[in-house]
Amino acid sequence: MRSRIPHALQNDALHPSLADRVIVHVFDRIAAGDWSFGSRITEEQLAADLSVSRTPVREAIRRMAEIGLVVVRPRRGLEIAPIEWEDLIEISQLRAELESFALSLAMNRLGEEDLAELEGLQQACESLLPSGDRQAIFRQDGLFHLSLARKSGNRYLAEVLARLEIRVQLCRMLLCHSDEMIRDGVLHHRRVLAAIRAGDREGAVGLLREHANFAEKECRGRKGIARRAVAAR
Repeated sequence: MRSRIPHALQNDALHPSLADRVIVHVFDRIAAGDWSFGSRITEEQLAADLSVSRTPVREAIRRMAEIGLVVVRPRRGLEIAPIEWEDLIEISQLRAELESFALSLAMNRLGEEDLAELEGLQQACESLLPSGDRQAIFRQDGLFHLSLARKSGNRYLAEVLARLEIRVQLCRMLLCHSDEMIRDGVLHHRRVLAAIRAGDREGAVGLLREHANFAEKECRGRKGIARRAVAAR
């Protein structure tokens, strides 16, 4: 049986399940700075926040625990899982390989309708830049990447990337610390799309890999800074 995936990751994002809504709510609270890594939350709190029963909350918790977004503490509730720089490096490496493979497969399948959809998603993402709404921009950025993954025609590959997306969103949130960096990342999609339109598989895949590899390089740089700060204490 195929597993359900979070709201921002579904093929039909207009019809999220209640559990999907809970997952997105948790991510939004983290992204907004309301909850930090290590913050404790409860089933009751999540159910009250969204006016839902415990059943979808428990399903959401199970799925969030599977992807490492929360840690379940018996008799103590939940904690937002801490993230180490090494975790983000590994996520970035995996994402680079999987997305590059997905695009390579998709290049054999993309038609005009597919390209129009991707360009529409890109334009929607760019239209959000003036607002400075990081959460909305990151969500739309994720939809662009996940649409590319689905167009690979390999549903298992697309599903793995979908399940990874919450972690990728956390990477974006932690690494994109300036409006300029966010803008550069969004506009990089233009170059990927231009190469796709030109039928340049190697160029398109290389540009997408460059886009994903930037996150790994940034993580390594931040990890080094953190390590030096600890050593200097």
